[in-house]
Amino acid sequence: MARPVPLPQARRADALGRREQTLIYGILALASLAYNYNFVVVDFIRPFLIKRAGMTLAETAWLYTAQGSGVILGSFLVPVIVARFHAKPVLVTGALALAALTATNLAAESFAAWAASRFLVGIGLTATYIASITMLANLFPPRVRARLLGVNMAMFSIALMGIGALGSAVGEGGWRTLLWVGVAGPLVVAVLVAAFLPSDRGLVVYADEEVASEVSEQRGSWREMLSGRRLWLTLACLVLAGLNFSAYQFYSGFITTYLTQVRHFSAELTGLFVTIDGIGTLLGTLLWGWIADRYGRRVNAAGFALAAVFAIVFLVAPVSIPVLMLVELGYAICLSCTNVWAAYFAELFPVRLRPMGTSLFHGGHVISIAAPLIVAGVAAHFSLTIGMALAPLTFLAGAILWAALPETLKTSGLYRGFSAERAGR
Repeated sequence: MARPVPLPQARRADALGRREQTLIYGILALASLAYNYNFVVVDFIRPFLIKRAGMTLAETAWLYTAQGSGVILGSFLVPVIVARFHAKPVLVTGALALAALTATNLAAESFAAWAASRFLVGIGLTATYIASITMLANLFPPRVRARLLGVNMAMFSIALMGIGALGSAVGEGGWRTLLWVGVAGPLVVAVLVAAFLPSDRGLVVYADEEVASEVSEQRGSWREMLSGRRLWLTLACLVLAGLNFSAYQFYSGFITTYLTQVRHFSAELTGLFVTIDGIGTLLGTLLWGWIADRYGRRVNAAGFALAAVFAIVFLVAPVSIPVLMLVELGYAICLSCTNVWAAYFAELFPVRLRPMGTSLFHGGHVISIAAPLIVAGVAAHFSLTIGMALAPLTFLAGAILWAALPETLKTSGLYRGFSAERAGR
């Protein structure tokens, strides 16, 4: 009688060695850097597009709108693709597409061609973000997830500083070099992901326990995200992300204009405040990531409330540059509390729905898309300061909503037995 052939043992995320984990995290951090670089590069080259490519200021603004529209569309399309084909192949494909589409900008000679390519770039950006964040959430345990994903999100600040340094080095005539870097980054990411990252097909991944316990084979759907009690979590995350983006636009989106036109600061001094924002964001990422992994994800809602306090103090404080710098540093540190959302939004939903959960961060752009126009309208009828004062109110609303959401970290004193699986019943 033939002996039965034993089934192969399932691969497990908790069987990865420290060296493998370090390599995986480094590659996914590089993916985040490439994603953020390509997200903001169009803003940096705007003056060169006006001077060298003959675009108007309004046309360059529409490039960001076109890209943002692609991001919004991708936020709802990409999760379905990740659920169907898994994160690794989507990350490789998204990175390759991002490189190819950025390369088309180098050949584009008209505003229409630029706008079309940036719209498609927006979809590629979303694919890179959702696939990389899903893999990170699946491959690392809850006790370090907020810190690791928070640092990953902080690549936005590093990308900004990198573009600024590179732009200064290459000068006005080298703006195309900035785009070539935007092509090379995703290409490197695609090669590294294909060569070194484990396939997540059939992989036993981390859910809400400190050991890998679920196989990422089941397919999630938006229908499941919008059914039963899970509808509340989906809408709450979407609105919370929208409040964050709106508050950011109300305040940070106009901070340079406020400093130059209301406070009458020089361009050099205004640039120093922008640098302080970058430093504060990086410091805050480390601080709030540690807090979230030690005390719970909901504790970071305090950061939203504190950001509201710092923003209103900045708008009413007397002209004392050291004081304003300290207040702005405090604001930037507190604003980084949202970097834990990459982990939190993933944990609020079962493994099969994590691609949808992570996408809700970018889905919030639907709510915030009119925020700059609101500030401009208020400034036209009253003042820019009053328009920017909408930010503290929005931050406070976000803090209240965040505090109403369940705690997902089981070691937190705020944990009350939440289960991502039972939440949909």
